[in-house]
Amino acid sequence: MTIDIINTAFAALSKPIPDNHTICIYRSGLLDSAEVMQLLLEIEMESDLRLDLANLMEGDVSVQRLLDALLQK
Repeated sequence: MTIDIINTAFAALSKPIPDNHTICIYRSGLLDSAEVMQLLLEIEMESDLRLDLANLMEGDVSVQRLLDALLQK
């Protein structure tokens, strides 16, 4: 179910979800900084959960880290 939330968030931005779930979606150029924030907001709205943004921004923002963050909630 959590990957569905992330897929929906990427679709809301009209961006493809990367095949490699471990790459940084910001540093790879897939999303710019505003789009990363929009993606996080979309995930929060879809999941009804609040993500720990400070923790997410401490490392690479990847699909895998987003999945892990959702699973911890």
